[in-house]
Amino acid sequence: MKFLSVLFKVENKLQAKVLGAEEADYTAAKKEIADTISKNRIVVYTYGLSPFSSETIAVLDEIGAEYMKVEVGLEWFLLDKEKSVLRAELLEMTGQSSLPHVFIDGQHVGGLFTGSIDGKFPGLASLKESGALQKVVDGGTLE
Repeated sequence: MKFLSVLFKVENKLQAKVLGAEEADYTAAKKEIADTISKNRIVVYTYGLSPFSSETIAVLDEIGAEYMKVEVGLEWFLLDKEKSVLRAELLEMTGQSSLPHVFIDGQHVGGLFTGSIDGKFPGLASLKESGALQKVVDGGTLE
């Protein structure tokens, strides 16, 4: 599994370069991500065809969460330059190459089952299971 993780990280960065990404594109994507997560309490970056992304949205809908959904594309291999750069910047910011990416109060909590790289958060499903996600939806903070 570690081999696949390394492979996907390399592929992630290479895809944007092959499509002609330049430094200005990365700067713009980083700003776009920062602006989005600063203006919205819960943000989810998804793929339209990803079952993990669909389940993440279902979990948030089930508990009545208000969130901003940013669909990066249908799937990684269908991304254009702009979306490939966005995906590469998400990897750079979080250390996670796969989607979905979930941010709560500006903090990356991981994906559906994967936690944040720093180990601070266990992922959305575990946050829901522990009751922490419902506390956030009810106006509390993520602890």
